[in-house]
Amino acid sequence: MKRYILISIILALALSVQLSIAAKPIAVIIKAKGESSIDRSSESKKQTIKLGMRLFHGDKIQTGKKGFVALKFVDDGSLVRVRSNSSLSIEGEEEEKSIVKNILMEFGSIFSRITKKRSEFRVTTPTSVASVKGTAFWTVQEFKGATRYFGEEGVVEISNESGSALLKEGETGIVTSSNSKPIVRKTQPGEKPKKSADDSSIDEFQFEIEDEEGNTQDLKFKVKEKTN
Repeated sequence: MKRYILISIILALALSVQLSIAAKPIAVIIKAKGESSIDRSSESKKQTIKLGMRLFHGDKIQTGKKGFVALKFVDDGSLVRVRSNSSLSIEGEEEEKSIVKNILMEFGSIFSRITKKRSEFRVTTPTSVASVKGTAFWTVQEFKGATRYFGEEGVVEISNESGSALLKEGETGIVTSSNSKPIVRKTQPGEKPKKSADDSSIDEFQFEIEDEEGNTQDLKFKVKEKTN
């Protein structure tokens, strides 16, 4: 009987932690264009993505043929731009007043610019994991295929069970499968995703966020995206 009660308490605590994580917004949409949606476990239907929409742990983002989404994480302003025909989920866990971020990519293309302030940032694909702290890079994931990373700034560590490699500015990382060691070489002309009009813009907005004690705070964003 005591063992049953103890297990019940542990399960209740685990559920409480999960609900706490899910209840707090970890990012906010700063730009949305074309067909794009969010699939949220707490909702029965997909939601159309709109400017200023808050994102939570476990939210799945999908963009259509002409869709584009840009999001900022609320703790340090790290940026992720999601190109058309992409599918990914975002995860965020609090750790010492920052958010440990993980982008779970199913397929598509994203550009990530991570601040050098605090937390850990990862992009997880079917073939590998890219771990960074303060850098900018592209991730292109083929549908049930290879992953390509393109370094823009700083250093990205690409790893899987077969090995690891460091990706630097001007380099391309290729991982053909989860069983293949990451390969890094110089980026070839025309290989990197091309810049689009959606990648260069200024967005300014604010939204209200509430903490566990019911206190509210206005967060204001003025975003001038670089043209990588």
